[in-house]
Parts: sequence; C-alpha cells; structure tokens
Amino acid sequence: MRLFTIALFLLGFLQGHATPQGRYYGQARQPLAVARHPEQSIAPTLSVFPNPSQGQLTVQLTGQLGQDYKLRLTNILGREVLLLGLHPEQPAGLSVSLAGLPSGLYFYSLLVNDKVVSTKRLTLQNS
Repeated sequence: MRLFTIALFLLGFLQGHATPQGRYYGQARQPLAVARHPEQSIAPTLSVFPNPSQGQLTVQLTGQLGQDYKLRLTNILGREVLLLGLHPEQPAGLSVSLAGLPSGLYFYSLLVNDKVVSTKRLTLQNS
C-alpha cells in the first residue's frame, strides 16, 4: 500500500497536480512569473579593441544609466596599472592610450558598483 501511495504521489507531482508535501490539486498548478530586479534586466558588456593592441585602445560599454562603471587594467602580477571611470552614454567609445606601459599580457575587468562582473585578457605590443 505504501509503494502504491508513493507511486501515486510521484505521478501527480510529475503532472503538476501535487506539491512536495503530498497535497493534490484538481488542476495543474500554473508556473509562477519570476519578477526581475531592474538592475538585472540589462547585463553590461565591455568591448576593448584592437586586441592585441599597439598601445591605443577603444573601449565601448553598454549598460544601464545610473550605475557606476569602471575599467580596471592589471598586469600579469595582479598590480593595477589603470583605473578608468566609464559611462554607457558614450556610444562611439572611449579612446585610451597605453603608450607608457611595457609590452606584455594584461587583464581588464569591468567593475559595476565596485564589484567585478567580468575579466578578460589583453595583449599589449608597444614598440
């Protein structure tokens, strides 16, 4: 009898007629709508090109207005070599010169409200 009850529960649960507590409903439950927080509706994206770079970069950001965006550039040892405030209302992009930095591998991170949301690699080939 107990095995029959468990099988009935599983059948009802898989069809959406039962809750995990074992209560059955005459109609299938409708899925709940998930409310999204306004800040989560548009994921910010950062484009840095060309990569590899000869010392001159173009930085483009898409995201929501009202957020605090920053670009952080670190060397291979993790030392910050550049911190730059970004604004998504600059559709043409921001030109950045890295002429004073030695050639090598760098990492650039997008910070939103001082939290890292993405990190990517940049190769710098200064002459």
